[in-house]
Amino acid sequence: MLVENSKKRIFVADDSKDFLSIMQSILEFAGFLVETSEDAEEALDQIQKLQYDLLVLGVVMPRVDGIRLLHMVRNSKQYAAVPVIFITGASNKKVMETHLRETDTKAEGYIRKPFKNKAFLEMLTALLGKPKEGGAQYN
Repeated sequence: MLVENSKKRIFVADDSKDFLSIMQSILEFAGFLVETSEDAEEALDQIQKLQYDLLVLGVVMPRVDGIRLLHMVRNSKQYAAVPVIFITGASNKKVMETHLRETDTKAEGYIRKPFKNKAFLEMLTALLGKPKEGGAQYN
């Protein structure tokens, strides 16, 4: 799979430092510009300072969860239409889908941990547009 998005900026917020490190490596290898945060309040501050093309938010985080963070972000015109993917460790797919539907999060999707890198990158490509020629290869 080819992914070349050197101009695409992605922000990842999750409560696991190890997970953030892995995500940053995967996304940077694929050609994205990546910034991360372990804390939703810090994430909100960073998100408001720059324009990101896509947000990846952990559902469970300290103080403020990812769903609440998304509601705060969506209140800004700057992020009204920016795609958002939730990352969750929830083991039950139906529970997660019901939760997302009932909370009216307006996220474009979610992916459960652990996930295959290729599937995750395909989801990003679908949301950010068709990849350009000559990008990094990641299987």
